[in-house]
Amino acid sequence: MNNLAYQDLELEPIPMMPFEQRKEAERFGKSEAIFEEIEDDYTKLGLIGEEHNKILSYIAAVSRKMNTPLNILVLSSSGAGKSALQDKTIKLTPEEDVIRTSSITDKAMFYMESKALKNKVLAIEEACGVKDMYAIRTLITEGHLTIETVSGCKLRRNTVEGPVSVFQTTTNPDINPETKSRFFILGVDESRTQTQKILSSQRKAHTLEGIIQKASHENILTKHHNFQRLLRNYAVVNPYAESLFYGDDRLQARRDQPKFLNLCCAVAFLNQMKKEVKYHGELEYIEVDIEDIQMATELASEILGMSLDDLSLPARDLLMQLDEMLPRNKARFDRTFTRREVMEHTGWAKTRLHIHLQELLDYELVVKTGKRNCVEQYKLIYNGEGKNGKKFLIGLM
Repeated sequence: MNNLAYQDLELEPIPMMPFEQRKEAERFGKSEAIFEEIEDDYTKLGLIGEEHNKILSYIAAVSRKMNTPLNILVLSSSGAGKSALQDKTIKLTPEEDVIRTSSITDKAMFYMESKALKNKVLAIEEACGVKDMYAIRTLITEGHLTIETVSGCKLRRNTVEGPVSVFQTTTNPDINPETKSRFFILGVDESRTQTQKILSSQRKAHTLEGIIQKASHENILTKHHNFQRLLRNYAVVNPYAESLFYGDDRLQARRDQPKFLNLCCAVAFLNQMKKEVKYHGELEYIEVDIEDIQMATELASEILGMSLDDLSLPARDLLMQLDEMLPRNKARFDRTFTRREVMEHTGWAKTRLHIHLQELLDYELVVKTGKRNCVEQYKLIYNGEGKNGKKFLIGLM
């Protein structure tokens, strides 16, 4: 059985809870509108906007039960609301599955109890509260931490088991690449429109309607806690994994593809109550379906993707002309070109082309493929996405 995202863990016993609460938790888990309901519940708890951030954060928290959990790093300016996203996600997670701290050292993590972090959410208030990210990166990659020390004449070993889903916030945009490769980096909406919505919500919280709405918070939290407690530790198989294609022209693909595949499995894991449980020997598993991949693609496009609005107007104009110059129905489909060919097609001067082609190279919409007869060759990776204003993933088919 290939493409297992989760395995080698025994299924936990189903927890006891009042019948009506169990019924409500199962209704939620089987709902076809589960993601809309998650987003709406965040809003009722006071988190305005941030639609994709809400969904991805919730999926990441639930993925703590998987063998390869998702990890979240929220990046924003001070006071923009990065902590609010983390706080609400933690509230929606059963308290027994959360370890929350303002500061933690590498050495302290190595000496924790063996199962202290296993299948938990580790929420750190600020990335600056972590003295060194080595232990966290190792725990994410290896799934455990092990240290050996000498006490007297004896060699002692301590192992801290994972997996763990890590949540952090930071105001520092200079993120270590090794850390970045292990996290989904979420940006908070800092627009004036979002500020207006937040201020309006803050005022509404002091009205009669707002106070009545607060009274419903306990029911919302109970529903989510019970739902997550009912989730079983099934393996997740992606039967479409080998049909998905990430372009191999970009080094970034090595980092983005594992994130995307894990996200597909995490979406399926969240949707497990709507799925058939299958068996392979003693292994119980569920499968990723097309709807799971569509949701993962939407989320990954917003989080990992880019928008054409990120480009300067001249660079965007150049991209459109390259897309026109190199038809996507070419038999070879390699869409290669030289600078001379572009200058002849666009009429652009050499200096202007150099400046804006470099911008497309920086975004990896165009890549260098080497030299041919001493002439530099380039390849267009862009395939016409994002003209409707939406973000898109580069290289995913």
